Amino acid sequence: MLAVLGIFFSGVNQRVEMSLPVVELRQERIAVSCVLQRPFSDDLLNIIDSGTPVELTFICRLRKADGTPASPPDTTVKHRVVKDLATGTYEITLGRRTLIASRFTEYSQIFRLETVPLWPVGAINPGMSCFVEVSAALEPIHIHATGQQYDLMALWNYRVPKNRSAAFTRAMLERRQVGP
Repeated sequence: MLAVLGIFFSGVNQRVEMSLPVVELRQERIAVSCVLQRPFSDDLLNIIDSGTPVELTFICRLRKADGTPASPPDTTVKHRVVKDLATGTYEITLGRRTLIASRFTEYSQIFRLETVPLWPVGAINPGMSCFVEVSAALEPIHIHATGQQYDLMALWNYRVPKNRSAAFTRAMLERRQVGP
């Protein structure tokens, strides 16, 4: 069934990790940056190069120091890449931004969050200590040749990479505010 796409599970058991999220203040919004480390396997590259859309969902959680939610609900950011087989280019969607790329190094952007503004700074009360936890998951794909779904998380051995930022307060964010 998966041999149709040339998928032979060489990437299974791949240990994908999330970098430590960096939290900044950008235009009065709490912004997060992080990157997945070692997200690619030969199988994932083959799937992308087959023209099958691949979607990655980042889930970002703003938490108080004790782990309880500081700002419900959790925020999701979806990234997507799909190769246009006619032109050989990749359409990359990073949240609300879409771009066209021709090289692998450009579509690897789907595996990173770059200073994505998520919550208003008012979600943190003065003096409250918080952290941000980020996790990421590949969404299942539909294999048109067989009509079946395939859970791409199998390529990461069903391990959801996640990490949490260092603790911070509103005052700490206001001191390291970045421009637009």
